[in-house]
Amino acid sequence: MFQIFEYCRYHTAPRLLQSNPLAAKDAFAQRALENGGKLFGCWRSLVGLGLARDEGIALTAWPDEATARAVPPPSGPATGSEQHILEATVRPTNDEPPTHDGVYVFRWFDVPSAEWQTFCDLSGAAWPNMEDVFDVNICGFWRSRDTDAPDSRTLLLTRYADLSVWEASRWWNKPVAAAAESMARFQDRNQFITATVAYPLLPIF
Repeated sequence: MFQIFEYCRYHTAPRLLQSNPLAAKDAFAQRALENGGKLFGCWRSLVGLGLARDEGIALTAWPDEATARAVPPPSGPATGSEQHILEATVRPTNDEPPTHDGVYVFRWFDVPSAEWQTFCDLSGAAWPNMEDVFDVNICGFWRSRDTDAPDSRTLLLTRYADLSVWEASRWWNKPVAAAAESMARFQDRNQFITATVAYPLLPIF
């Protein structure tokens, strides 16, 4: 399994992601193939919810950090506008692309590096209960290689069946009693988070 991933927030020509989303995905897949990597997934904006209408996110797995940093930036139908080099942690457990339909939420967390391991442990302990109770899949939990101590940035990728499942699974939104185990851990985890932002997107299959 490749451990190094590249996050790329990209943009396209107007309305391309509605008329021909595969053009963006194919461009990232070809770029990965030509440079020894593997496309993990490509997603498009929920028509302007979170990201702009003509933006999306691609994740590419690379064999090592040097390769990831040497690859030319995306060009053509999908042009990179923000990139981060990431290291896989407790998830994903392999580099096979996620295949479930639904809404995929990319959530960034800023956490002091001294507290990162506790933050990670609480997250990993909470996910099994969350996945048992709700129609969700935790697809990845990556730590940024572009952020240095005393800070850290982490990217969580979660697939939800739809936005109603996202809403129902918030620890602060009175979730069902069966989720109490995971929600308590998420509430404990919240004390370590200094900033967070989430972007909901649709997969391009």
